[in-house]
Amino acid sequence: MRLYKPSLTLLLASSFPPSSIASTPTLDNPFQTSFRKLPQKPCVSLFTRNGRVGCGTSNRDSMTGQLISWSAVVNSNYYDKLSDSLPKFVAVLDEYEYNAQTVAQIVALGSSSDSSSYLLQGILVLNHTESSSAALAYSSPAPENPSGDLYGNDDDYAWNTNGDGLINEDLFGVPTGFVADDAIASYIYTVANQQATDFLSDLSNDNAGVFDEETRTFPPIMAEFDIYMGPKDMDSITCLSWVDTDDIWRPKCLPLGGTSVWGLAGSPYERGSGDANANENGNANDKQPIVMVATNMDATSMFHDLSPGANTAASNILTILMAAKLFGESVTDDLLDGLQNKIMFAFFQGENYGSLGSRSFLRDTAYPGFECDQNGTVASVAKNKDGDNPKMACLSPLRHDLDFMDIGQIQSMIAVDQVGILSDDDTFYVHTSENGYYSDIMTVVGSDGWTVSDATNEGSVPPSPVSSLYSLSGGVGGIVLTGYDEAFAEKSFYMSHMDSTEKITISLEAVAQAATIVARTALAAAYGADYDNSAADTIAELDADDETLTALANCLLENGNCKLLSNYAKMERVNDRSEYEADLGIGPSLGNPPSYYPGVFDSRNGQPFVQVDGKSYGAYTGDKVYGDNTEDKFLIRPSMLAMSLHGLLNDYLGRGGSDGNSDSVEFKTCQSSSDCSDVAYCPNDNDKSVCTASKVCVCPRAHYHIALDEAIIPSPNNGTGIFTVSEDDEGVSPMYTEPYWSNDIGVNVYRASNGAANWTLGIGLVAAAGCIAATIYLNKRLQK
Repeated sequence: MRLYKPSLTLLLASSFPPSSIASTPTLDNPFQTSFRKLPQKPCVSLFTRNGRVGCGTSNRDSMTGQLISWSAVVNSNYYDKLSDSLPKFVAVLDEYEYNAQTVAQIVALGSSSDSSSYLLQGILVLNHTESSSAALAYSSPAPENPSGDLYGNDDDYAWNTNGDGLINEDLFGVPTGFVADDAIASYIYTVANQQATDFLSDLSNDNAGVFDEETRTFPPIMAEFDIYMGPKDMDSITCLSWVDTDDIWRPKCLPLGGTSVWGLAGSPYERGSGDANANENGNANDKQPIVMVATNMDATSMFHDLSPGANTAASNILTILMAAKLFGESVTDDLLDGLQNKIMFAFFQGENYGSLGSRSFLRDTAYPGFECDQNGTVASVAKNKDGDNPKMACLSPLRHDLDFMDIGQIQSMIAVDQVGILSDDDTFYVHTSENGYYSDIMTVVGSDGWTVSDATNEGSVPPSPVSSLYSLSGGVGGIVLTGYDEAFAEKSFYMSHMDSTEKITISLEAVAQAATIVARTALAAAYGADYDNSAADTIAELDADDETLTALANCLLENGNCKLLSNYAKMERVNDRSEYEADLGIGPSLGNPPSYYPGVFDSRNGQPFVQVDGKSYGAYTGDKVYGDNTEDKFLIRPSMLAMSLHGLLNDYLGRGGSDGNSDSVEFKTCQSSSDCSDVAYCPNDNDKSVCTASKVCVCPRAHYHIALDEAIIPSPNNGTGIFTVSEDDEGVSPMYTEPYWSNDIGVNVYRASNGAANWTLGIGLVAAAGCIAATIYLNKRLQK
């Protein structure tokens, strides 16, 4: 984590010779001796409650070694001699060879019998190219049981049968980078193979231990790693509370997190109506209960800046978005408001790092429920405090929007997971937790030619927000629609940089069908006991060629900087500027290609903050009174993805009294929310209409919510990015943090100089100096 992270690819590629990318890379051209800042994605370190995971150099000094093809040496007849013969080396692997077993083998060999000499200097993982002979295989760096023992669940079910757990290993002293560019990867692969061949040739001549750089006609090509990620014995609690020698609190890391997005179908609950799950007598209130439709919005891999999440994130987001669109355009608010249950659509951030988003939201809404400090509840915009029904916020623990406190009791959840790749053709599976509802409906609302079956496994639900709900509530259950039965699809790359459309194919036919099934099941859930089988016919089947579906698929799978997401994020920025009279811009984008790593939780990526008398705080309990200055306010800058999802949910769910058909309701066009002050189809007091990227006024339905480890809280009366461990910490959350690291980290590749080259260079320098001296002497003589 840099102080603020521009794209690492841009940072490194900017210093890489453009000509070497455009043409075939080589270090054999005249005067070219290095690839300065090799374009690569680093495997970085993370700290946890119990230590560290991930990669990095062992200290601030660079680690340098010769590029050696690992497959060449490990398959040779001289493997038993290698530990006594190898020079300091960088192991070069094809991405299909990169797994826990291979890394353990490399590390074991790299630990020389001489304890003072550690031979392994790093690992370069190469994008698979035609020049590679590596066998293709499906693998995952995640453990076989992804749920593990998080929060005391002790779930050892092996959903991820391709998993080897590498992502949870501490690889301190093993810096690792991934090279994506085909031409560069091919060149490095060729060089590493040639150097391994040369080395093995020496061994075959019984010259073990005589691999002499000085005798090579062409000096070896080296890789130099500068990827320092902090000291070995570090954990999240220590780095968050770090105090320098001058006794100043200077944390060395930031927690992972970001912003979740949720929205309600139908009219919003009355603002300020209080406890979400009980009335003043402690009994369930008479509000419509909630059925949540939810999924994750993040992914991960060994290389965080390369977390494409095609099946593990993008297909899930796409399914829920299109289900929300189908739902919103098929039923009116009047109908929904009269049904037994209310439907909520939610996208949770940081689910791969301890269910950050779902647990943050569920703990705040109900389990046990959010409590604002005494006198901490204030208007989110101070100048609106005396207005009608202002949006409220909390100073400490800071929450920029308290509308989540007004929702009804959570009755159940419908989740989706990995529906873009199906284990069995045209077949989905429904996994039901204890006390889960609606599986009997979900299995019958699909379309002809598609099958929805009950999963055959019992007693375990796949990793999903349903797990959070069941765990926190002590029994409220749900169902998960997936593309797999007893284990993740065999031809998938769970938590891998290869979960990408370059390696796998996401079926839009499956996504379209999943969205249809989810929307129909959600409508049945809204009817509750009054549901009859004909109600599902209200929602038409989504076609795989639907224009919105294909456009969103391009954005989420191929280009996260696409025009569609950009337009929605820009409109959210315009709306926020109008409401808060402040412009924080747009948060970090998904990138091109997309990467779903959640990032660190700070003011540039979803941490809300409050401005009191011109100063910003992550939480506030100070002496100055909020609101004495009319410019006081709460602000938030989510990621571009979160802003886009916020705008899309407003658009899909916020058509008010409309059934989605513009012939029945004339939608008012707009350029900004100031054009939407008098629309007739948002009659609710909370429905101050807003403009959306489709350029029509809609009723606001979407909200942001923090996604942050439950043990970590912003430190009151400090700026953003300063956190402490909560006094209520139960010691069960993983507490992932990312260390601060330099903008200068990277990998250099260069050709080493040998003795002959040094003598030649020395003679050349002497000759050059003599020529300069002679020239100066002649000039002086000529001037006389």
